[in-house]
Amino acid sequence: MLQAILDGRRALSQYADASVLEGWIYPLFGGRIVSCMPGDEARLATYLSASPRILILGAGFAGTNAARQLDRRLRGTGAHVLLVDRGNASLFTPLLWTVADGRTAPSDVMVPIRDFQGRFSFVHADVEEIDIAGRTVRTSVGSYPYDILVVALGSITTLPPVPGIHEHALGFRYPVDAIRLRNRLIQAVEVARHTADAAARSALLSFAVVGGGDTGVELAATIHDYLHAALFDRYPELKGEQVRIIVLERAERLTPMERPDLSSHAQQMLERSGIEVHTGTTVEGITADGVQTSAGDFPARTVFWAAGISAPPVVRALPVEHAPNGAVIVDTTLRVPGHPEIIVVGDSAWIYDAEGKPVPPTAQAARVEGIYVAKSIANSLRGGPARPFTYRSLGHLALLGLHTGLGEVGPIEVRGFPAWLLWHAYYLYRIPTWGNRVRIVADLILAAIFGREAAQVPLNE
Repeated sequence: MLQAILDGRRALSQYADASVLEGWIYPLFGGRIVSCMPGDEARLATYLSASPRILILGAGFAGTNAARQLDRRLRGTGAHVLLVDRGNASLFTPLLWTVADGRTAPSDVMVPIRDFQGRFSFVHADVEEIDIAGRTVRTSVGSYPYDILVVALGSITTLPPVPGIHEHALGFRYPVDAIRLRNRLIQAVEVARHTADAAARSALLSFAVVGGGDTGVELAATIHDYLHAALFDRYPELKGEQVRIIVLERAERLTPMERPDLSSHAQQMLERSGIEVHTGTTVEGITADGVQTSAGDFPARTVFWAAGISAPPVVRALPVEHAPNGAVIVDTTLRVPGHPEIIVVGDSAWIYDAEGKPVPPTAQAARVEGIYVAKSIANSLRGGPARPFTYRSLGHLALLGLHTGLGEVGPIEVRGFPAWLLWHAYYLYRIPTWGNRVRIVADLILAAIFGREAAQVPLNE
């Protein structure tokens, strides 16, 4: 039976029209019919001889959406797309919280680029330098020319000159950080259960999160969720212990929501679960025993830094105008002033839309920017004008703990379990392959039935 299916797939790949295969036969087999499509070298040769050559740097939300949309919109033209990224998979960042709270595996939120690659070319390499004058990009595996360049290289976490930050603070951006978070919480619980001194045990079970934006708020909620829903059931002797989770935010309010009233609701929901929130508080130092702030010292053996982002070095090195965080200042068509062949999107760009509104550095905004870029390039190649970019937020969702969340969908506020359910449904819908969707749903169901992952994963640190 299996051989018959494979033979049938080979026959389809040889005789069926490629557009039909990509439209409905590819998805039936998880997008893995590849024998009818050119290999990497053939695709790259097509790119090098194409006109225009569209080079996209970065396979995040902006870059992958631009590549996929251009792949569909430019068929039948002489244009070709090359996507370059340092990894061979696109990280679906929002669902990283399900890895951190022990419900899914890291590979579930990593989507191999070749699983959704159409006709565009892909190179797995580090971007080392962008030569604007020569219209080439140097990577770790060679240099590539371009006629149109889309820079979607995202951002890096900003670490200010706070004493002790490099030695004692942990970040949260990648799957390894989610595993490191779980490892650290498990280690804290393991050591605490053998610690007789009450003050030492309290310090071990105290956790500080610096930053009250989306990442900081969801990070604090995830710590609380994982401890109470995954670990304390396995360590019943600690169930009566007081866990202290502290959120420290420099601004006067938490900023996970666009509307101040919803930010206030988010703070109230966190505080009802026992999480302390301190706004208007500046971090002045981090030690092995806690955080030193303008509001006093907070004891905590584990500190997470979730405040501030900046453009990566290769973007900061571009000889163009930059914002204070290193992002490239672009016009209302997301192009670099004086260099209309260069488009910058996502966290690498400092964007005000056609209505003069700042565009937030979120996954939702990056996705919309990627789609806009594809439409804009396709339209310009057909002789149309470059229409200004206008951003309309679909809403905002945040996880705030076990089966609870907060969201705004247009003018509607959603709280509690409906918000939690909507968060999961929306991001599952947005992940680009059915294989990942099915694996994530299966893992979520198994975690609900048999419990969450509670094993430490060695990271050779």
